[in-house]
Amino acid sequence: MSDSTWFTHDRFGLFIHWGIYALPARHEWIKNRELISDEDYQKYFDHFDPDLYNPSTWAQEAKNAGMKYFVVTTKHHDGFCLWDSALTDYKATNTPAGRDLLTPMVQAFRNEGLKIGFYHSVIDWHHPEFPVDGLHPMRENLEFREAAKDRDIAKYREYLHGQTRELLTQFGKLDVMWFDFSYSHMDWGWSKGKGKDDWDSERLMAMVRELQPGILVNDRLEIGGDLKTPEQYQPAGKMMIDGKPVLWEACQTLNGSW
Repeated sequence: MSDSTWFTHDRFGLFIHWGIYALPARHEWIKNRELISDEDYQKYFDHFDPDLYNPSTWAQEAKNAGMKYFVVTTKHHDGFCLWDSALTDYKATNTPAGRDLLTPMVQAFRNEGLKIGFYHSVIDWHHPEFPVDGLHPMRENLEFREAAKDRDIAKYREYLHGQTRELLTQFGKLDVMWFDFSYSHMDWGWSKGKGKDDWDSERLMAMVRELQPGILVNDRLEIGGDLKTPEQYQPAGKMMIDGKPVLWEACQTLNGSW
């Protein structure tokens, strides 16, 4: 069973979105919104060098603000990984940063007494087997779509599960696993959205429960979860999963992006 006592008590956390999209400094969805190809997006990877990165300062500031936990984007939808994943070359260690950026962050926040949460995108616009759909940055490139028509979601799914296993086993005790996101309800005519069957959410959730007993998991795998995650608004009352009231976490920004 998940231990939610601390979450109910602590209430206030920090949501860190950080990746190579920090260089264009417009939005973490920039690759989608501006229809950027892998080739054109590569310049951000090639110049990613956070030389002033000091996670200890981040952690101290969070603690001083009264925050009790943090969640960080281990990988956003663009596929870039902050840690030294054995399953991809698309990671911080291969940028000018030249190092794992996630481990020192986890250590810094843990040293300040904050609980640890990992955001992990189940979407990956960089992976060569992730099928092109109506959210993909190359959705309007008909030549690209034709060349990508035989992509195998099963191969991507094993990559997703493999990376999740890395996160669950290489960073000590985790308190929150924040997956993002399912969209099987979307239909563009030429393609449909992706959801629990594409991710094999039941198996993914079972692995999380096995490797990190007591962890809280959000609700974006289409199979429920321990907490709902209303975005950019505050609920007026109870929130429900399967007809039962559950914890919720309102994630909000001060502007239009994360």
